[in-house]
Amino acid sequence: MLFVDNTFLSPYFQNPLTLGADVVVHSGTRFLGGHNDAIAGFLVTNNEAIDEKLRFIIKTTGAGLAPFDSWLILRGIKTLAVRMERAQENAIKLAHWLEEQKLVKKVIYPGLPSHPGYEIMKKQSRGFGKD
Repeated sequence: MLFVDNTFLSPYFQNPLTLGADVVVHSGTRFLGGHNDAIAGFLVTNNEAIDEKLRFIIKTTGAGLAPFDSWLILRGIKTLAVRMERAQENAIKLAHWLEEQKLVKKVIYPGLPSHPGYEIMKKQSRGFGKD
C-alpha cells in the first residue's frame, strides 16, 4: 500500500489518489484549517475496503472531529487557495533571493529549475508549495 503525506502541497496543489496512492494524509492543522485554532488530521482514500476499515476505527475509537472543529476546518478551506498561492509566491521570491546571496551555497526548492525533482513536480502537481 502507498501512503502519501500531502501536507505541504495540500489538495490545492496535488491529488495523490489520482497518481496511484492508496491513502493520503493531510494535516488539517497546518494548511487546511489555516488559523491555528483546530487540531486535525485526515486520511483520504478512494479504496472501498480501506475506507470501510478506517470508518470502523473512527466509529469505535471516537477519532472523528467534533462538529465545531469540523466547522473550523471548513472555514479554513474557504481561504486555502489564496493562502497556498501567496505562500508559493513568497517561497519562489525567497528562493531566488537566496540564490543571489554569496554566503548561500545551495538552495533546495522544488520550484526552481535547478531542483532534481522540478520536472516531476510540474507533471504531478499544480504548484510547488512553500516548503
